[in-house]
Amino acid sequence: MFKKTATGFLFLLMFYQAQAQSQLKELLEISTANYPELQAKRLETEAAQRLVQYERSDFLPSLDGSYQMVYSTNNNITGMFLPGLVLPISGPPVPENTMDFTYGSAASLLMNWNPFTFGKRASKIQTAKFGQELAQHQETLTILEHQVRFTEAYLNYWAAASMSLAAEKNKYRFETNLELSKTLVDNGLRPGVDSAQFRALFVRSKIDYLQAQKSAESYLAKVRELLGEDQKEIGIDPNLQRTVAVQTGEPLDNHPLLQSSRSRTLMEASRKTELNRSLMPELNLWGTAFARGSAILFEGGFNDPTDGLAFSRYNYGVGFQVAVPILQFARTSKMVQRQNSLISAAEAYEMQVERSLDKDRTVAKVTLEKALESAALAPEYVQAAEYSYQALQARYDAGLINLNELVQGQADLAKAEAESIKVMAEMWKALLYYAAVSGDMDFFLQNLN
Repeated sequence: MFKKTATGFLFLLMFYQAQAQSQLKELLEISTANYPELQAKRLETEAAQRLVQYERSDFLPSLDGSYQMVYSTNNNITGMFLPGLVLPISGPPVPENTMDFTYGSAASLLMNWNPFTFGKRASKIQTAKFGQELAQHQETLTILEHQVRFTEAYLNYWAAASMSLAAEKNKYRFETNLELSKTLVDNGLRPGVDSAQFRALFVRSKIDYLQAQKSAESYLAKVRELLGEDQKEIGIDPNLQRTVAVQTGEPLDNHPLLQSSRSRTLMEASRKTELNRSLMPELNLWGTAFARGSAILFEGGFNDPTDGLAFSRYNYGVGFQVAVPILQFARTSKMVQRQNSLISAAEAYEMQVERSLDKDRTVAKVTLEKALESAALAPEYVQAAEYSYQALQARYDAGLINLNELVQGQADLAKAEAESIKVMAEMWKALLYYAAVSGDMDFFLQNLN
């Protein structure tokens, strides 16, 4: 019976630890799914995908249908005029103006198809694809930046909450020493000033504890804002209390910031190709069927104005058209020169991003190595300070040392606990920094688990 109970308790303990171990990772997943900025980036990527689909659909022919009915005069004249806001009139010229109104009608179907674009369509599709890749890399970069920002906020909250717990422990130490000093003073073993000094230190420790709580609540509010979820309970991940052993290798050359800059360079180059191909001719195949109705008689005049509502003439036709932008070269060349400058700027930016990432990786590697070494020494520091304080406590109880020495030992212990928390937080931040410049948050999460 005892073995079954122990086994069940062990299973529950392992389950609780597994749940606790996933605290930060779970919060990070919720934040990534719910944060509005990331949702906006996902929609922008989706819009870029739709643009690629739209450019590909340009191969399909267009078919336009129309119907019109007019009620107008029929004063026509022969001659050329510039098209614009003047509506054309069909038919022969009339000898004189007349203000008689008649009806006219028309219906048509017009099919237009561009099966051959001499590379224009392909260049537009390619530009849209690079735009899609750019949107995807920018989404990945935004997710990475948000995850780093959220994790850093959580680490700040963890450090502040841990400092609050350390301040609470220090407050209890002063409270215990205050009660002990009262007993010693009442028995005449210690002067009354010891009790008064301990009371002042105890009140000060309560103030420090309240300040630490306020700091923790401030960081918690930042975590909750970045979480994008108001109802989720935010706990403390127990794995942040331990040190890790990390093998730092050379990061892969796939940082989303670098990939984003490369996609931008390729997209600018593709736009230049699109400009050059805009000078190529256009081949349009078309087909039409239309009907006309008019009340105007061939010899002029009309019988019934409403006769024009019925169709009286039908036409069909097919054909092709080749259009060459003869005078477009000079204007397009200026745009090509502009695009060359944009390509050079994108290449320079890409080079700068690569150099900056190389520098950041070097700094991050050194920072992580030193942070790991410091974190390995932190438990020993706290252990030594705690041992020293316990020895001083025993000597004070025995009347071998005065109050100042005990207070100094307690202050050293509190300082060691606070420094240990800071060192552990800096270790995790250094690990996060290395993951950020590597462009891979999995590196951080794997060490967290």
